[in-house]
Amino acid sequence: MKLFQVHTGFYDPNISDGFYEGHTNIFVCARDEKEAREKVKEKEEYKKFKMHIDGVQEMDTVEGYKIKLVKS
Repeated sequence: MKLFQVHTGFYDPNISDGFYEGHTNIFVCARDEKEAREKVKEKEEYKKFKMHIDGVQEMDTVEGYKIKLVKS
């Protein structure tokens, strides 16, 4: 499994009548980018705000530190 950061965009009608696009990052564990996209699209938050995916990035290192996922 790998860690993915999925950058999503959405329009919230409660903020400036939905004029501006908001963004959020959702982190998921998946085997590949395709599965990461599928997992995000299943989340209630994604559906509620009718989000779209702007980008996906695999996260394997942060500031020189390797990320290792361990199932708990």
